[in-house]
Amino acid sequence: MSQRARNTVFLLIPTLILSIFLGNAVSNAQTSPASTVYVAQMTKPHLPQGNNGGTDDYHCFLIDPKVTQDSLITQVEFQPQQKMLMHHAIMFLVGQKDLPEAIRLDNNGEGWPCFGGMGIGSSFSSFLTSPWLSSWAPGRDKDIMPAGYGTPIAKGDRIVLQTHYNLLMAPPGKVPTDQSRVLITAIPAKGAHLKVLYTDLVAAPVELACPKGITGPLCNRGKSLIDLAQRTSQSTALEAEALNLECGKNPVSPTPSTVSTCDQVIKQNELVVKATPHMHLLGRSLQMILNPGTPGQKILLDRPNYNFDDQSPTILKQPIQIKAGDTVRIICKYDPTLRQKLPILKNLPPRYVTWGEGSADEMCLGVLGVAHNG
Repeated sequence: MSQRARNTVFLLIPTLILSIFLGNAVSNAQTSPASTVYVAQMTKPHLPQGNNGGTDDYHCFLIDPKVTQDSLITQVEFQPQQKMLMHHAIMFLVGQKDLPEAIRLDNNGEGWPCFGGMGIGSSFSSFLTSPWLSSWAPGRDKDIMPAGYGTPIAKGDRIVLQTHYNLLMAPPGKVPTDQSRVLITAIPAKGAHLKVLYTDLVAAPVELACPKGITGPLCNRGKSLIDLAQRTSQSTALEAEALNLECGKNPVSPTPSTVSTCDQVIKQNELVVKATPHMHLLGRSLQMILNPGTPGQKILLDRPNYNFDDQSPTILKQPIQIKAGDTVRIICKYDPTLRQKLPILKNLPPRYVTWGEGSADEMCLGVLGVAHNG
C-alpha cells in the first residue's frame, strides 16, 4: 500500500529519518551525457555515541544537493567512511515546507539525534510513512533504479540522511569519527521517458520471548520495552505497540512467536518492480506474498536464508501488478537462540526482543519499489 495511505496510528509516531550531505555537481565520464552526479559529504565528522548505556546512535544530517532543475534519480551510492560501524543509512527528501525546521535542527552541520524520527513536519511523523528516497544496508552497493524507472527530486529539495551506527562493532579503544558521503546520479525530468519509482514499506511486529532456560530481568516484556525507550526513544516503544495494533494483534499482551506476520490491504493500483528485505541479527527468513492462499497467489520476495550482511534488493524478472483491495503478507522467521551464540550479542543481557531501532532489537520489514498506475 502507499505510504500516504498507511494506518493513521503511525502519523502520531515520530520517525526515524536520515539526512544527507550533498555538494556540488561533478561530471562523470561513465554516465550518459545527460546525467549529472551530485556528490555530498557530511559537513563535519560525527563521533557516534550511545544513549543511556545503549550501543546504537541514530543521527540525522541535512545537506543541499544543489539540484538546479527538476530531475529523476537513476542511481544512489552511499559511501560510508566507517563501514564496520554502519547498520544502515536512509535518505529522505525534504521539501520547502519543512526546510526551515530541518535547517534549525541541523545546527550548521552538527546534525541531531533521530531515534524514533527526525521530528520535522507531519509528513515525517513515522518511519513507516516517510518518503524514502533510497537506503543502504550491508551487502548493498549502488542503488540502481530498474531500467525505465527513476525517482523524482525537485529543484531546491534537500535531503535528510539518517545514519544508524552500531557501536557493538566498534574496534577496541577509541570509537572513530565518521564523515560519509553520497553520490546521486540524475537526469533532467523534462523530456525524460522514465516511469516514477516510489517506495512502499510492509512491516510486521516482532515478539520474541527469551529461549527456554534463559532468564533475566529483561526477559519480562514490559521491562524490555522500558529499556528500549531509555536506549532509543519513547516513540520507538510506541511504534512496537502500534505495529501490533495495525496488524490485528493485542498491543498490550501479544503472543510471543518466532514467526512475525502481517497482512496489509493495498489502497491503490501499483506495479511492483523490486523488493528488499530487512531484519536484524536474529532473522532467518523473509517472504512477501501477494494474495496468499488464493489461486492468484504470487511471491513478491523470498529469502529462505536471510543474511544480514547481504540485504541486496531483488529486481523482479517480470513486474507484478497489485490492485486496490489486494493483500500483501509479510512473514519473518527468527532464531532467538542466536542471541546467546553470536559474538556480537552473546555478552548482552538476555531480553524479550521486540521491534526496535537498536542492532540488538529486531525488525520485520519489506521495502517495495513500485510504480503507480491508476
